Amino acid sequence: GIPPADYILRGKIARATQWLRDTDQSVTDIAMRLGFPSSQYFATVFRRYTRHSPRQARTVRVFLS
Repeated sequence: GIPPADYILRGKIARATQWLRDTDQSVTDIAMRLGFPSSQYFATVFRRYTRHSPRQARTVRVFLS
C-alpha cells in the first residue's frame, strides 16, 4: 500500500542503516553505492525516514518510521 518510489527508498535506507552499523565505510561511500546523487541528499532522505542523521545511526539503534 505504498508508492513504488517510497518502497525503493525504504529499502535503500534499511540497507544503509545496516552498512552504517556494521562497516566503517564513510557516509559518502554508502550514499554513492546506493545510487544517491550526493551525500547531502542521502542524509536528508535518511533523516526523513529514521529521524536520525547517518552519523547518529552508527551509535543509536535506528528504526524506519
